[in-house]
Amino acid sequence: MITYSEFLRIRRQEQEDSRTLTKFTDEMLEEMKEYIAINKNSLEEAKKMNDEKKTEEISTQIKNAISTLEQIINLRLLKIASMSILDADSEQAKANMLSKEIILFDNLLVLSKEHKAGIINELKFIEPKKLQKVESEDSDGEKVVIKILSDIPKFVWRNDKSYGPFSFPNIIEIDKDVAQILIKSGKAESA
Repeated sequence: MITYSEFLRIRRQEQEDSRTLTKFTDEMLEEMKEYIAINKNSLEEAKKMNDEKKTEEISTQIKNAISTLEQIINLRLLKIASMSILDADSEQAKANMLSKEIILFDNLLVLSKEHKAGIINELKFIEPKKLQKVESEDSDGEKVVIKILSDIPKFVWRNDKSYGPFSFPNIIEIDKDVAQILIKSGKAESA
């Protein structure tokens, strides 16, 4: 029969080693459930005998056992998620898992791989960003390329020429003097 000190030992081991799982079998979990069930029986007996002190002690023991088991599960979930994301060696990772944790690990591993592959494929096949040229009819000034950092509504410049609207994210080529104002205002930066 498992004791509460075993709950504490497993939690301590899970906390001390952030990378590997402590040996925790389905049988151990069943013994923990049995420990709680026996304590609940004792609680019922203490209540029938109107022993308030004993009732409070046993209630505290049950709450502590459940809380400790929850902490163990949370620590293990973090490790399992991390292992699946990092694509850990499946067989070695599964060696110390509960049967339900193995199912969770396998599902997370599949989801992690699909997620990573989806993003990487998007990056591999991304189209180059088109450069938007902004021409000024009456300006023979120098042009510069800037990166738009936030949406900019349509505006009229000193030469009565309209510019915009420009949406974030975008890269544009524009008159140098207009670019300088947009950069100073924090709406753009040099590209």
